[in-house]
Amino acid sequence: MAEIGIKELKTTASTVIERVEAGAAYVVTKRGRPAAVLLPVDEAEDLVLANADEYLQMRREARVDYAKGRTVGLKDLV
Repeated sequence: MAEIGIKELKTTASTVIERVEAGAAYVVTKRGRPAAVLLPVDEAEDLVLANADEYLQMRREARVDYAKGRTVGLKDLV
């Protein structure tokens, strides 16, 4: 993931946004330290959903079930 400073982002925002729309991602730095991330909307949606409370709870429950041997075979899913 490319890095871009806030000052550079301010002067090249339109170009950077076009690149992000095309699939690029940037870590925005402030005084040399990471401050934010620019991602294409599709990737941002995946990130938000992957960290949603409901999804996290489902993952926890699935791990418990797996540890107890409660699994479903691939044949049974089709």
